[in-house]
Amino acid sequence: MANKDKVGAGLEPLFLSIRDTSKITGESEWTVKQKLRAGRYRARKSGRRTLVEYDSVKEASAALPVASFAAPRSPRRTPRRLIPS
Repeated sequence: MANKDKVGAGLEPLFLSIRDTSKITGESEWTVKQKLRAGRYRARKSGRRTLVEYDSVKEASAALPVASFAAPRSPRRTPRRLIPS
């Protein structure tokens, strides 16, 4: 069993299932299928299985724009509590 865990350690996969692609990217399976239809991901067929090319997932991820965030705002003033009279 220990040898089985070490096989392929450190190697990138050639292909991913649609479910694995979904898990790796954080996208839904529906979104992965839409990106396959749009040509953003490349895939191969093995019998009935659709295998997504791992390199195409990495390329699509690298092509995403870099996220930018606004500078933090100054803290809001807390409103004074009204004391019932």
